[in-house]
Amino acid sequence: MIDLVKLHLQAGNGGNGRVAFRREKYIPRGGPSGGNGGDGGSIIIQGADSLSSLHHLAGVKGYIAKPGRSGGNKKKTGVKADSLVIKVPVGTRVWLLAENEVSQIRRQRYSLDYKLNRDEVKIKKYYLSESGEAPPKYENTDVIPILAKSDQLEEKYQDLMDAINSPIDSLKDVDFKKLPKQQLIEITSAGQEVIICQGGYGGRGNDAFKGPAKTTPMEAEQGSIGEHKVVVLEQLLLADVGLVGFPNAGKSTLISVLTKARPKVGDYPFTTLEPHLGVMEVNGKEFVIADIPGLIEGASEGKGLGHAFLRHVEHCSLLLFVLFLTEEAVFNDELNTSKKAEQIYEQFVKLHRELGDYGQELINKPYLIGVNKIDLYSDELIKAIKDIFVKNNQEVILFSAATQDQTDNLSADLVKMI
Repeated sequence: MIDLVKLHLQAGNGGNGRVAFRREKYIPRGGPSGGNGGDGGSIIIQGADSLSSLHHLAGVKGYIAKPGRSGGNKKKTGVKADSLVIKVPVGTRVWLLAENEVSQIRRQRYSLDYKLNRDEVKIKKYYLSESGEAPPKYENTDVIPILAKSDQLEEKYQDLMDAINSPIDSLKDVDFKKLPKQQLIEITSAGQEVIICQGGYGGRGNDAFKGPAKTTPMEAEQGSIGEHKVVVLEQLLLADVGLVGFPNAGKSTLISVLTKARPKVGDYPFTTLEPHLGVMEVNGKEFVIADIPGLIEGASEGKGLGHAFLRHVEHCSLLLFVLFLTEEAVFNDELNTSKKAEQIYEQFVKLHRELGDYGQELINKPYLIGVNKIDLYSDELIKAIKDIFVKNNQEVILFSAATQDQTDNLSADLVKMI
């Protein structure tokens, strides 16, 4: 599942105004007739419910919208370029890493809902020595990192520059949570549209500069520069319940029992390498459950699937900790019942700690604690598990996803909490 993509987005520049004069018989140089340039194309981010990931953007380095056409003779206005639309799944956040000057002006003074007018952008005049001469080229529009070098530690600034200049478009190996960035928008509904990069305005032709004292103006305007941004698109799962547990806890089996999802299931760690969504139907209502890849100790520091897992927990309304005891531990005669129960409780402590290390907002989410695979446990062990959680002021639900024992009660408890 592709859920992090870096893109260079560049709106089209406005077309140049034209320096031209009316040509008629016996009038070698009539009045000015240079037309205005057309506006450059903008880049729009649009929410689409037909998409479930950012996979369609894998390998894409960026998008450049078309520039506006230059003005023509006989006061003809250049053609305005079409906007370029990038469709993304609902639940996509857009983060800013760098931008050019005109983009910075719109973001800092206003917002992406505001469209800069002609008076708020830089439009330069150019002068020709004779009609038909080519106008000057646009100036360099290199993007500016969102952090000035003096604003942050050298290490953070370097992290930002590495992310901007990296040749890869997928950022799974980057510690995204700690990367300096600014959130621009979040797409929360299908059909939602945001102009992420506004196109430039077309420059005026020399007809706009004629006057009693200037009957043959040799000046016109360049089109203004379009906005240019370096952004990261981040897709977050939108789910009512997120399943949290170590590898081989049986989360994939559980989601296949509770919902219509059919994830790959196997008796080995890391069967799930990417999140799965399923829909649980209870009393005519639908609830989305996310089977999120199992984490390991140190996931909050990026180990294992690390941040690729923990980011998706943020948008879940309720967490279900799925705990279990390995078959090796269950049938280990050297471990007494109390030690086995302690191992399960220690799993919860470690999982809870990883969430807290990643972000305080995660451990503040409501949660339920479930213990899976009770078909392998003795009555004595089940009682010991209940006792140790009660002792630590925690409620626990015991079930078996494999045999579906007590899964109906689990569903009912989940619905009560959502």
